Amino acid sequence: MITLRHILRAIGLTLLPVALNATAAQPQRDYATVSAKAERFFKYQEWANAAAMYEIMMEDSAHVAGTYSSAIAVAGMRQLPDYQMSVFERSQKNLVPMTKVLDGVREVSFSLGKASLYENFLQLLLKRHPWLGRSIDKQLLDYYIFRRNGKGIVDMSRIMLSTAPGNTSYLNSLADGLILQGKYDEAVNAYRQTLAMDPNNMTALLALGNYLLISEQPDEALPYLRRANAIAPSPYIAELISQCDRQ
Repeated sequence: MITLRHILRAIGLTLLPVALNATAAQPQRDYATVSAKAERFFKYQEWANAAAMYEIMMEDSAHVAGTYSSAIAVAGMRQLPDYQMSVFERSQKNLVPMTKVLDGVREVSFSLGKASLYENFLQLLLKRHPWLGRSIDKQLLDYYIFRRNGKGIVDMSRIMLSTAPGNTSYLNSLADGLILQGKYDEAVNAYRQTLAMDPNNMTALLALGNYLLISEQPDEALPYLRRANAIAPSPYIAELISQCDRQ
């Protein structure tokens, strides 16, 4: 008599080898090959295909910061902000350092000649994850300094100073941004605030000395330049002092 037990045993004996063979037949993905394909698709700006390769790479090796960075930049080229955030959040879930991901996005964006991709992604992060504000604000400030964007420098410097009013680095960047905007009197005040907190700040001393000398105020420039030369003597500063003496 054939029982259910016999049937199950028979099925098990026939299905098990098939299942094993099916598993063995699945091809193994080679990460290097997929990476090479991604690089080729990226080179020829086949963004959808590149994105598909990055998905495979993120699945197979979840801790490579550069893959997330490239995927985010490519998503920016495709104007897919939700997907950008999804990739970023996956990187954080997998404990990939945020700074490495953002540095990579910057590098890829610049390599494409699309620096705005990086800026736009930082702005997107600020909007979607406001608790990252301090870190993202600093990234934006550094970006605007690099791009010599006066308004951006001033705006971000003021944001940073709102929580760190005694930070002379941010005061100096504020002054630099004001100069780029042609707001020289405000810039001078910012540099003087720096010197009130740090009398030996070389950046502020040289900036004020140069500005006052160019503005034909050698008597006012001289104390700043002499102090700078006393701290770090150089032929350049000595020449500026000589110019003051000749005027």
